[in-house]
Amino acid sequence: MGTQPPQSCVDEEDEELFGCGTTISGQSGSTSRSAGLPSSRSEQTTGTTAGDNAARKLNNLDIHDDDAGSQGVVASRKKKRGQRAVGGDKSGRGLRQFSMKVCEKVESKGRTTYNEVADELVAEFSDPSNSVLSPDQQQYDEKNIRRRVYDALNVLMAMDIISKDKKEIQWKGLPRTSLNDIEELKTEHLGLRSRIERKAAYLQELEEHFVGLQNLIQRNEQLYSSENPPSGGVSLPFILVQTRPHATVEVEISEDMQLVHFDFNR
Repeated sequence: MGTQPPQSCVDEEDEELFGCGTTISGQSGSTSRSAGLPSSRSEQTTGTTAGDNAARKLNNLDIHDDDAGSQGVVASRKKKRGQRAVGGDKSGRGLRQFSMKVCEKVESKGRTTYNEVADELVAEFSDPSNSVLSPDQQQYDEKNIRRRVYDALNVLMAMDIISKDKKEIQWKGLPRTSLNDIEELKTEHLGLRSRIERKAAYLQELEEHFVGLQNLIQRNEQLYSSENPPSGGVSLPFILVQTRPHATVEVEISEDMQLVHFDFNR
């Protein structure tokens, strides 16, 4: 009698589910059967394989159910977060509103601390009659309020509305701009422009003096380097006075030659 070739695959139903020689969950799913084994052994193997396949089917269904359940949990968490964020916006508890509340608190107290302001605002915005929120959500809202109070205090400090010394916060006042302040600023602006113009004129005068001295030095160097240098000069110390071209100058010298008085009409 001829030998029956070995069967390398499981039945058709299992083949559609798993395929021949397919690896499932890190374990080899290939099955083989050697030739010459008794038929009872083959039937027992086939029955065992069918039972294993049924268990695998059930496990596969359980895995899909677990995945669907986990996806539902993630979706519900995202929905809760979205509702929580929308609820925060609708309640009007933004940074601007908290800044106004913090201003009112610090202004009314004059001197206070961060913890005192945060505790009062938490008590105001918390709703103990609201039984819908869980303890975790209420704790989240409290942390959110305290964080926004901290941000609002930093903004007010940057605007120089409040000052902070260690843990103590002191109210300084809101900036105020009146018509008198504007007029003072305009007057100060005109005064600064006038000072700039005077300094610019003085700088131009110094530049002209500098150019005249440089020309004088250059002329003297040329005179003394020529073939006929000047024989005389002005002894030191001396005074050089410069006036306008058509100015009238009156000079009076004391008898001891120690005092000189100049009088200019321009």
